[in-house]
Amino acid sequence: MTSKIPAVIAAILTIPPLIVLVPLSIFFEMVALNGFSGRQGGTAMGISLACQGVSMILAGIFAGWFTSLLITKFNWYQVPAVFVAAAAGILLGGIAFFLCIVMAILLAGIL
Repeated sequence: MTSKIPAVIAAILTIPPLIVLVPLSIFFEMVALNGFSGRQGGTAMGISLACQGVSMILAGIFAGWFTSLLITKFNWYQVPAVFVAAAAGILLGGIAFFLCIVMAILLAGIL
């Protein structure tokens, strides 16, 4: 039983919810950076968006890998494995987004 197609589906299902979270995280970051200068805030926003982009890609890769793991090693059916792996990827991506915002705010204070 091949696990390549379910892994790709899980990766594809992981990315759109994370794309929806990006504007929300940008809004929260703009509120958090309200007292900083434009130069500091702009740099922090750029760093945060780059970090979120990398996090999105890594969450998709993780969802694909986790789907393959669930199917091959733990003998799960394909559909539940895809949904569990996509949910885990979205959760991991959301946590990474939060950490990116915290890191950007800390860097804005240093710059």
